[in-house]
Amino acid sequence: MSDKIKLFCLPYAGGSAKAIYDKWIGNLDTKIELHPIELAGRGTRIADNLYSNIEEAIDDVLEQIKNEIIDSDYAIFGHSMGSILTYEVLQRIENLRLPPPIYAFFSGRRAPHCPSRRAKSYSKMNELELEKVMIALGGTPPEFFNYPELKNMFIPIIKSDFKIADSIVEKSEVQPFNFDISIFIGTDEDVTEQESTEWSQHTTGNCSITYFQGGHFFLLDKQQEVVDTINKILIRMNQKIVL
Repeated sequence: MSDKIKLFCLPYAGGSAKAIYDKWIGNLDTKIELHPIELAGRGTRIADNLYSNIEEAIDDVLEQIKNEIIDSDYAIFGHSMGSILTYEVLQRIENLRLPPPIYAFFSGRRAPHCPSRRAKSYSKMNELELEKVMIALGGTPPEFFNYPELKNMFIPIIKSDFKIADSIVEKSEVQPFNFDISIFIGTDEDVTEQESTEWSQHTTGNCSITYFQGGHFFLLDKQQEVVDTINKILIRMNQKIVL
């Protein structure tokens, strides 16, 4: 077994995993091996068909990592939509009795069983409404939407991703994981303290919550702080495993 921890990273809606997470290279501890998981329809997979539903996305992610997790310690990180996809992939891994991760990071998202407080789900919004949402969230500069060729390529991806993000069934029944988890939340994003602490119900292990200054895209604005926090957690986990 490798002495490195593989860190699989899933992107937020509309994002390319490699474009987001390759920026972490050089800042991650040398004992952590970065594995950005590119989703269909973006980045190096721009020619691949977008997912029709969350099941297709889960199948695709699992196909990319299943051989990588058999004989290696690993962790998974997901932000926003990536957080929900991480949660669902880990549930599938557990159901298939594949090796579990040593740790999981759920970033920028309320606990799965907490109902949405939005009056209208993102996946049901029209194009103009989506533009306003993306600008308000802060991840897309307003001038981006002035370029029709970029917008025409981006909007279908966003619609597909929001469909995935909105498709999780919020259940009162919780099936907790048996490994430790961390929750990363922006101080100014639309996730309440209660919705954050409810994540603790999703593990029989430890659940830590870290707040980063900023809104929903603190992942980009506080990149160094996020990576430093991941380093500390995973190196501590690695030391426990070695002992």
